[in-house]
Amino acid sequence: MPEYSSVTGLEGVRFAPLKKVNGLYVASKIIEYPYAINAKVNTETSTEKQYADNKLVDMAVTTGSTKLELEMRDLPMEILAELLGIEETDGLYLFKKNIIPPWVAMSFFGPKANGKNRHVGLVKGRFSLPDDEWKTKEEKTDFQTVKLSAEFMEREQDNAYKVLADEDAPNFSLDKFYEKVFGDAYKNSDSGSENKSSVDIGKTV
Repeated sequence: MPEYSSVTGLEGVRFAPLKKVNGLYVASKIIEYPYAINAKVNTETSTEKQYADNKLVDMAVTTGSTKLELEMRDLPMEILAELLGIEETDGLYLFKKNIIPPWVAMSFFGPKANGKNRHVGLVKGRFSLPDDEWKTKEEKTDFQTVKLSAEFMEREQDNAYKVLADEDAPNFSLDKFYEKVFGDAYKNSDSGSENKSSVDIGKTV
């Protein structure tokens, strides 16, 4: 049984663009996105209640989409292009009216007070175009961060929409966690393919 210990931090954001193979969306490559500040995950649920004989006799719970709010130190143009499907031409990033952000899977982890990590994976979703905001420099430096929003759903392979794992749980395997979230893109990261150059997946975490 995992030790009761609070999460005390956030790091290790990674995402993978998904491509459709034989009718299923699968990760194509894994990309590291460092310098996370805040993350909030909220899954919509609805409870319907049935009453009979003047009392509550049953309840039905339905699960909707999962929303992610992610605050990062910066949004490099290369990451912007991969996350949102922005076209790059001669160093220029073209925002067009018909932009359709690609499906992505992603993961991050929160270090806990006991020195272990809690890993979170979201397996199929899309990011929204972020707002742009600038502020003049004053006497006190005000670091301007990037706030991203995404919405995730279940994938077709197994109806999973989120994967959680604690390092201090019995039989924990970091490899199995990443394989469940990213599939063959993670397995191939050990084979010397181009996927490996995309990210150091952090097996020694």
